[in-house]
Amino acid sequence: MEIDPDIRKSIFETHEKWGSPGLLFTSRKPHLHAMLSGCGYETRRSTAYDFSGLSRGTAEFTIFQYTVSGEGSLDYEGRTFKMHAGDAMILHVPHNHRYYLAPDAGHWRHLFFTIFGMEAVRLMREAETTCGPVIHLEPDTPLLQYILSVFTELKHEGMRSRFQASAIAYRFVMLLHESFSDASFSGSPRDRTFIRSVLEFCMKHLADDINVDDIARAAGYSRYHFSRIFHQLYGMPPSKFLVELRLKSAVRILQMECCTIKETAARCGFKDESYFCKVFRKAHGVSPDAFRRAPAGK
Repeated sequence: MEIDPDIRKSIFETHEKWGSPGLLFTSRKPHLHAMLSGCGYETRRSTAYDFSGLSRGTAEFTIFQYTVSGEGSLDYEGRTFKMHAGDAMILHVPHNHRYYLAPDAGHWRHLFFTIFGMEAVRLMREAETTCGPVIHLEPDTPLLQYILSVFTELKHEGMRSRFQASAIAYRFVMLLHESFSDASFSGSPRDRTFIRSVLEFCMKHLADDINVDDIARAAGYSRYHFSRIFHQLYGMPPSKFLVELRLKSAVRILQMECCTIKETAARCGFKDESYFCKVFRKAHGVSPDAFRRAPAGK
């Protein structure tokens, strides 16, 4: 993975400016549940690069670090992992881990994101528990392409507001979950490509009135053949998958944006507000409005 040196320099300059968001974003209202606190691209060549997850204070935050080249080491709850190109660490602080450059490693070139906020930490820890602390990602995955797009954006425009920092963090966490779900998928490369194309089509047209027929047509299959293949590979009917995808998008909007219930329903592909409320209540046990008003973590 090659990264423009100008982007690298710009990110370090930007990181110094907004590495502590509270110093820049003086207003704390409304409370945001996901916040990017730092990101960067760097090459470490000294064994002085050594961090312990139990000596970085009591404030809870999470770390994503993707190896571009070289080798890093991670000690995690009694196990040692060697980080090579394509390997990413998912960690939280405070926690019993240590990552460092071993004496014989030469160098460790990596990308990193640090994120805090109740909801973001919850989702990152879920990823860490489910598939971590180390996952392997190919350079062309949407998550890594998004990271590079963030670096490019910050290079040219800087960080404009705490809301932008929050939106970046939340988008990153969602793509991470999508990536590890795809990475843990045990099908062939052709099957993974099929599933990824379906996901991309659905996300692109989520606000549209699409149905299983539309997805099957885009994939080049009849509805019957597509449904059979999708269910076999993904473990659920495509109709259920589409509803769950729309509900996940609705949760994000309700938590992070100030939209009416009607607007939220429309943006997630529910053309009828009443039907949206009925489906949402069945999935989450409360109405969309009650869900939005509930205290964080409840």
